[in-house]
Parts: sequence; structure tokens; C-alpha cells
Amino acid sequence: MMHKKTWSDYSSYFSANHLIAGFTNQYYPYSSVIDRVEFAKMLKLDSRKIVIPQQIHSSNVTICTKAGNIIDTDGIVTNNKDLILSIQVADCIPIYIYDYRNQNIALVHAGWRGVNLGIIENSIKRMKELDSNSIDIKVLLGPSIRQCCFEVGPEVGKLFDNKFQENGKGNRTQLDLQGVVIDKLFNMNIQNENIIDIKECTCCSDRYHSYRRDGDKAGRMIAMIGWV
Repeated sequence: MMHKKTWSDYSSYFSANHLIAGFTNQYYPYSSVIDRVEFAKMLKLDSRKIVIPQQIHSSNVTICTKAGNIIDTDGIVTNNKDLILSIQVADCIPIYIYDYRNQNIALVHAGWRGVNLGIIENSIKRMKELDSNSIDIKVLLGPSIRQCCFEVGPEVGKLFDNKFQENGKGNRTQLDLQGVVIDKLFNMNIQNENIIDIKECTCCSDRYHSYRRDGDKAGRMIAMIGWV
């Protein structure tokens, strides 16, 4: 299935001069580096400085010092304003993180596996390793599958607090993964007013690729953040 390429600019949520945060659908092949290069150009970012993680649904978060590929990681953090951070998603939550005092940035691929394993906590810890304080951190949760469409079996449901679940069919439940993430951010002392949830479901809307909806034929979307 081909999707028209569209993109949204979330930069205004951060109120930071010269910081660009964007999200887009892309053409096939979804794993092509060319798609990220073209998207960076659309955002007027330096396409020669892109960081590309090899995502494995882990809790691994890497502090980046140079452009290029990074193996086995689902979160990338930097204080290098020359770098452009990127991830790809298709239902998992793209999480943009910005420290407005020190101007550190991060981008996180957060599915239920990574969230359960601690990727939210690890991301904030990596930010703090770059001298960020919780009170200075802003977080934006981009389009992703939401509770209305995210039905999970008991083997996944038991990993999360019941307060983030509603009854589904049979022994299955509807999981509010965004709620889990926000709760974890609260526990890391991120301020409520500094957390933005876009509240758009990738599975409900045909504007987005969705693995839950389309299976193996689903494409991927790109999230990107960097400085101009």
C-alpha cells in the first residue's frame, strides 16, 4: 500500500529557536536511507549529519557523538548540535525529548517491549548524563497506536498496571501505552506542563502506516529532530 508523503512539524511545541522536530510518512522501500535524506532536506536540516539507529525493541539508549549508523539501540541522545537524530515507527511511539536549558535532544522508539524494559527511564538518565535536569526537559509523544486499537493478550497485559487497561474481547485488554509512558515520565520528575501527547492513533487513521492494521505490508514513518 502506498501512502502519499505528508509531514507534520512539531517544532512549535518546544518553543525553541532553530530546533526542528518533524514526523512523516514515506515511500517504499521504507528502510532506504534516501527517505531520511529527503525528509531532512524538506525540514532544511543537514542530511549529511543523520544518526540512524538499528532498532530492536530494546531499552538501549545511546549518547551520540557522530553521524551514521548505531547498532542495537532504540533511543538516541546528543548534545552535539551538528547531529540530526532519526527513527522509524509504525505504531510504536516516537518520543521527542528536549532540554531547553542545555539544549540536549533525544529521540526514542517506544513500543510495549521497550517501555516494559525501561527505555523511558534510560532515556531520561542519558539526558542527565549530559547535565540535563528533569525540570528543564520537555517531551512530545507523536502519532502511535492508542488504547482504542491496541488490544493485547494476557502475557503482555500482566506486564502493566491494570489502571492502564480496559476490558477487550475474551481475556484480552486494551492497553493505554501512552498513559504508561506519561506515568513513567512523572516518576522521573518530568513536569506535567512539559509533556505533550499528540493524541493521534496510527491504526485509526489512514494518514499513517500501521503494522497492527496492515501487517507485513505496512510501511514505516520517520521521526526526526535537529538544529538549523
